[in-house]
Amino acid sequence: MTTTSTVSAPPDRSLVRRVTWATWSGWGLDGFTNQMFPLALSGIIAALGLTTAQGGLATSSALIASAVGGVVGGRLADRFGRVQVLVLVISAYALFTGLTATAQNFEQLLIWRTLEGFFFGAEWPVGAALMAEYAAPERRGRALAWIQSAWAVGWAMANLSYVLSHAWLPETIAWRVMFAVGVLPAVVALLIRRGLRDVPTSRVRRGPRQKGVFGELFAPGLRKHTVLGTLFGATGLASTYALQTWIPLYLKEERGLSVSSTALYIWFMIVGNWLGYVLGGHVHDRIGRRWAFTVFYLGTAVFGVLFMAVPVTALWYNLLLAAVVGFFISAQASGKGALFTELFPARVRGTGAGITYNVGRGVAAFSPALIGWASDGIGLGSAIIVILMVCTALTVLFIWLLPETRGRVLDEQAPPS
Repeated sequence: MTTTSTVSAPPDRSLVRRVTWATWSGWGLDGFTNQMFPLALSGIIAALGLTTAQGGLATSSALIASAVGGVVGGRLADRFGRVQVLVLVISAYALFTGLTATAQNFEQLLIWRTLEGFFFGAEWPVGAALMAEYAAPERRGRALAWIQSAWAVGWAMANLSYVLSHAWLPETIAWRVMFAVGVLPAVVALLIRRGLRDVPTSRVRRGPRQKGVFGELFAPGLRKHTVLGTLFGATGLASTYALQTWIPLYLKEERGLSVSSTALYIWFMIVGNWLGYVLGGHVHDRIGRRWAFTVFYLGTAVFGVLFMAVPVTALWYNLLLAAVVGFFISAQASGKGALFTELFPARVRGTGAGITYNVGRGVAAFSPALIGWASDGIGLGSAIIVILMVCTALTVLFIWLLPETRGRVLDEQAPPS
C-alpha cells in the first residue's frame, strides 16, 4: 500500500507560477468563448432565422458534447500526461470557435458548436488535475478558485467584444466578428503553456491499475463518488445555466433593455463573479466543501429569484442585485475544481473529474433547451425560476451525500466514503 503526499518534494516555485498562469489562461479562454454565445444569441437568431427553441438547442448541443469531451480529455490526460493534452485541446477549441463565425444556417451552427463544446469539455478536467496536483492540500480550494476567477476575466472580454462589435456593426454581423476574435485568446494560452511539464512522479505516483479506468471508477471503492459527484455536477450546473445562458436575452426581451443597458448589467454581474471566485475559494478552505456549497447554492437561488421575479425600478438596486447574483454563481463554482479532483486518486483523477464535471454538464445541458421550450408557455423569466429552484434543492441534497474532502492529501489511496 503506497501513500504519497503532494508536499513531499516541493517543486520549483517559478514552475508553479507558470503552471498557475498557464492554467489561469485556459480558464479565461473558456469564459471568453463560452460567454460569447449567450451575448451573441439574439444576433444569431436574427441572422440565421432561428427560433428560441433552436437557440436553446444550439447551446445544449455544445454542453452535451462537452460531457463526452470531458471524459475523453480526462482519460487521455491520465494516459499521456496533462500538459500535452492541454495543448491539443486548446488548439482544436480555437479552430472550431473561429469556424462558428462562418455558420450560414442552423445545421452548420450546430456542427461547429458541438465540436467546440467537445474540446471545451476536454480542457476542464485536464487543467483541474494539473493544478490540483501542484497545489498544497490546505490551499487547494483557493488555488483552484483563483484559477477559475479567470472565467470572469474571460467573460469581461466577451462583454467588451459584444459592446464594441455592436457599436460599429449591425447585430446580424457583429456576432460573427465576436467569434472570429475568439481565436486570439487561444493563441495567447498556447504561448504561455510552452515548456510546462506535469507534476513529478515522485510527488504523485500514479502506479498500475488493478482494473480498467472505468471499471475502477465504478467499482465499490469509488462508485459512490463517481455517481453522486456526477449528479451533483449535473444539478448544480443546470441551476447555473438557467441564469447565465438566458439572462442577456431576458434583459432584452422581457426588460426591454438596449445593447448598452444589457452590457451594463453584465458588467456588474462580472464584477460580482470575479469576487465570488476569489473569495469563495477561501470560504471553501475555511468551512469545508459541504457547508460552502450549501450556502452559495442557496444564495444563488434566493438572489436569482429576487432578480428575476421582484420588479423594482431603481437602477442601483437592479445593478447591485446583478452583482450579488454573479457573486453567488461563481462562489459555488469556485469549489468544484478542488472537490472533483479530491474525490479520486491520481491514476484516474483526470477521468474521474471529467466524468463528474463534464457528464454532469452534459446532463445539465438540457436545462437551456427546456427553458427555451417552456418559455413559450409560461414566459422566459418564470421558466428560469422553476428550473433554478428545482435544481438548487437537488444540488444541496447531493453535496451532503458526498464525503467532506477539505484538506485531503492527494495520493494513490481511494478516499474514504
